[in-house]
Amino acid sequence: MLITNTINAQIKVIDSINKLDEVVVTAQFSPRSEKNSIYKVNVISNKTIQKKAVNNLTELLRQELNVDFSQNAIFGAGIEVNGISKQNIKILIDGVPLIGRVNGVLNLNQIDLNQIDHIEIIEGPVSVFYGTDALGGIINLITKKSQTKDVNGNFSAYYETVDAKRLSANMGFVQGKNQFKFGASYYYFNGLNTNKENLRSLTWPTKRQYSKNFKYLRDLGKFKLRFSSDFSEELLYTLGEVKRGKATDIDYTIRRFDNSLNFQGNISDDKFIEATVSYLNYDRFDTSYNFNPSDNSVTLIENNPNENANYFNTFFGKVQYAQNNNSKINYVLGAEFTSDRGEGNRILGDYQVVENISGFASINYKLLSNFEIQPSVRYTNNNSFGNLWSPAFNAKYKINDNGTLRFAYGNGFRAPALKELYLDWTPHFGPITYLFRGNENLKIESSNSYNLYYSYKKNLTNTSSLILEPSIAYNEVKDLIGLSELKTVGLPMDFTKERHYINLNGMKSFNSVLQLKYNKKSFKANLGFSYLGRFIEYTDKFDSGEFMFTPAVNSSMSYSITPIDLNFNLFYKYSGKRKGHFIENVNGVDILQETTRNDFHNLDLSINKYFFNKKLSILIGAKNLLNITDIETYNQIGVAHERNTQLWGRSFFAKTTFKF
Repeated sequence: MLITNTINAQIKVIDSINKLDEVVVTAQFSPRSEKNSIYKVNVISNKTIQKKAVNNLTELLRQELNVDFSQNAIFGAGIEVNGISKQNIKILIDGVPLIGRVNGVLNLNQIDLNQIDHIEIIEGPVSVFYGTDALGGIINLITKKSQTKDVNGNFSAYYETVDAKRLSANMGFVQGKNQFKFGASYYYFNGLNTNKENLRSLTWPTKRQYSKNFKYLRDLGKFKLRFSSDFSEELLYTLGEVKRGKATDIDYTIRRFDNSLNFQGNISDDKFIEATVSYLNYDRFDTSYNFNPSDNSVTLIENNPNENANYFNTFFGKVQYAQNNNSKINYVLGAEFTSDRGEGNRILGDYQVVENISGFASINYKLLSNFEIQPSVRYTNNNSFGNLWSPAFNAKYKINDNGTLRFAYGNGFRAPALKELYLDWTPHFGPITYLFRGNENLKIESSNSYNLYYSYKKNLTNTSSLILEPSIAYNEVKDLIGLSELKTVGLPMDFTKERHYINLNGMKSFNSVLQLKYNKKSFKANLGFSYLGRFIEYTDKFDSGEFMFTPAVNSSMSYSITPIDLNFNLFYKYSGKRKGHFIENVNGVDILQETTRNDFHNLDLSINKYFFNKKLSILIGAKNLLNITDIETYNQIGVAHERNTQLWGRSFFAKTTFKF
């Protein structure tokens, strides 16, 4: 991110020009309104976060139009944007990338929104500015920074009828040019089973989450200094099914400790400099127990070879220098260094390092007063794959005061992650030995992405507007990295099942979207349609044969009765049937089998009432009002192949927040 933090004076100037336009900072030369950005940036405001009463990033994004999720009881929620998934979507906090992917999935259920002011999303390639993992787009969480009073804070309590509770508190102090912020939150979920076939295990395991954060900000005149420290811990308790008179229970512990230092400011009126360094730590380990159903006793399994204990840390540094003024040519120059280190019993040699050194440049050239182009390039040296180049090209044409056309092309790459290269895990379950291996001979993933956006905005009155936004996106990813099919080696009584990372042939996606937005002082309504197609080449032998298309519809409405500070909110999404495939071995022959995930609806409602000059708010509502639980995925002959645990059924919630 070029300028991660905004200068309050700049925000006020821009916001006073057009209060209906969001100010964005992601992939910008300097803070600017969304309508003036050459990138199409979608913003989820703090008001939306509060209205939805969400507990994590998954809940917040669940009803976004071009977003889909995969949910796993252990790995958590993985995200897909415009058909691109897993490690090709980069998640950042104030421009610093998050770490801790398991099987390619960064668990969005672990991302607490307690300190988040708003979220900026770019769908499409941003590899030039953000490097690897940004083939399909980025999600940048912008934390709360500004404070006008010497002392302020808030306390919040949340309860949901699935036996989920959250407590959070924040406090900030201003002393001269110094600002101090503290925050903490606690979340508990008692677990839930939505699969009647389970006698003991839970579809949604019991979990506890703790988070603490500290932020220090110093005003240095033309420059700003910010230090952030965030610690979080998740405890996940999974119960096993009883087999042969016993069950195995596993407790998972996941810890994050992220520290970052940011320095930025104006060298002159139109020259900006920013430097960020961060140290990120991610630990994941588990402990196994034997459960005896005869007396309900639990005993620790000593020296369990199947247990996991892995520790990852990343050192990240980035510096950039930018010119941004009203001249025809503006530019940014930057450099970035990332060192990923992993150690543990599932890593080859117990310790490995992957490092990247990058430089990037972008030039914005205004060919006409209403037409600008922005060519960009990024060079990366990877310690395993050598020199890599990633070019991009953006253009924006302002047709008139109401309409703007944007085009984006990006050639991106993703070098294999540390685990994909060096995974080394050999668990034993009875007579079966499993081999899960990395692959040091993997190729890098490469992509070509094209996006075309049109935005039409008509001010109907002084207080109302209508926005029409059609768009299309095409992505092509080659040498996609994934796990091979499980292969059986050895005799039936003592055999091994092997799986390792390989390069698949690739995938393509095409998405057409239409969004309508109506804004009025007291009423807001959004309606969106998308039709996403995916073509997947699984191996040299198997592919999907044709594009598999899935429709989606989303809508949101908000109505405010200002005199009594009362708000009504509705959020809805329809996810259409989705086809997929799996490879099955039948009588020694691999066969590509087709599956279909059922369609489903998701509807949330909330009512918010303010008291005492908005110092106290009470929010009540319902989530998943249509009571959708597991989404069945069927094979070709109509037999349930698997369950997709997207939702846990209808629930009701209440949240109260007190500000001081």
